[in-house]
Amino acid sequence: MTRIFGVLCAAALLVAGMHEAAVRGLADAHYTRARLTLTEGVPAGSAPRPESLSLALASLREAQTLEPSNPHFVEQAAHARELQALRLQRDDPAQHEGLRQSLALYRKAAAMRPGSPYVWSSIALLKLRLGELDAEFHGALERAAQFGPWEPTVQIAVADIGLVAWRRLGPSSQALVVANLERALLRQASEVRRVATARGVLPFVCFSSTQPLQPRTRKFCDEVLVSR
Repeated sequence: MTRIFGVLCAAALLVAGMHEAAVRGLADAHYTRARLTLTEGVPAGSAPRPESLSLALASLREAQTLEPSNPHFVEQAAHARELQALRLQRDDPAQHEGLRQSLALYRKAAAMRPGSPYVWSSIALLKLRLGELDAEFHGALERAAQFGPWEPTVQIAVADIGLVAWRRLGPSSQALVVANLERALLRQASEVRRVATARGVLPFVCFSSTQPLQPRTRKFCDEVLVSR
């Protein structure tokens, strides 16, 4: 009898494991479909079409229903909702509401995966879009730099956010941005130059009396400002 019970328990565990694997596989399929929908046929720098965003969000909802504890699904849903909102006019209340919904999802993803620099840089960017340079913004910017100091995408995001908000940052946040620029310039000088030129605040950074510049940043400042 004991042997039969053991066999039945093993069979039940096997069935449960197979079911869990099937659910996870189906959730991953929905997630993959959403990512492909957002990128297929979309030129670099362009936003996905509205119908693609709607389809992606629907797939991500299915993925989250099947596996609600997966932070990647939540983060991707936040990104898709943000893209959807950004297609609207800036003075449209629906854009503001969409960005706030995206922010709520990013916060949820951050709670699930607090060590992700990508989530924190996304939160900092959304707070900047919403004009909310508060404690949450500064904390997100700091965590992005702290957790992803050598992540290329995070380096550029922190540089871009920091340069846009430069004149509204305190000394500690400015020092964080300057240190990030020094790291980014090691391998991404051309991208840093593009971002810095677009934002038009490089002179303020280069001649800030409170932020002594490190060698790569000082050389970069000299080269860019002299070439103007």
